[in-house]
Amino acid sequence: MSDNLNQNEPVDSLRRRLLAGAAASTLLPWAAPANAAAELEGVELAETVTAYGHKLVLNGAAVRKRGYFKADVTALYLPEKRTTPDAIYKLDGVRRIQLNILREFTSSTITRIFLSDFKQSATDDEFKKLIGPIGQIGAAYSNVKRVSKGDVVNLDWVPGQGWMATHNGKALTGDGGGVMAIKDELAYQIYLRMYIGQAAPEELRNGLLGLTRLPKAGSRDSDT
Repeated sequence: MSDNLNQNEPVDSLRRRLLAGAAASTLLPWAAPANAAAELEGVELAETVTAYGHKLVLNGAAVRKRGYFKADVTALYLPEKRTTPDAIYKLDGVRRIQLNILREFTSSTITRIFLSDFKQSATDDEFKKLIGPIGQIGAAYSNVKRVSKGDVVNLDWVPGQGWMATHNGKALTGDGGGVMAIKDELAYQIYLRMYIGQAAPEELRNGLLGLTRLPKAGSRDSDT
């Protein structure tokens, strides 16, 4: 019996305390992972995650910057590891881009950055074709209000359901309050281009493609 358990404590009180401890030990989607493989800027990244019932592996990660500021630690999770953009675009199954936020952003800033990057990564024809989905994404970002340091945003492609997103484990919603599910794979492919396409910063692209060595969790160079 653990020394932390008081044998004289009433049974009901003890049961409540044990249940609370068990609940706390169940990792929330944005909590530090138990199977951390790498660490960047103090953010621990799991070697594997389960998304929508499917196991994904960490393909790579990098710090995404906005000007002089570090915006987030971006991680790419795939069904299988791939080292080229084309191979990733052609993968079947769930794909996840995870944003581990490093500084506060308002919804208006998030939307502005997304629109700028999306337009830069799409052709003119693609952008015009995707006005509807772009509007849905913008509405979902507006409903977030703001993100803060320590928040986790997952942006997933789920076959049969579409482009799904969560903020700290809570599904993003669109204009009508329903869960955002954009059933246009081209929109998600262009979103991937923002991170691993030719227009993406080289350091970000190489990190997500697994071409850059990641500091192991707990190592001294994890914050460099």
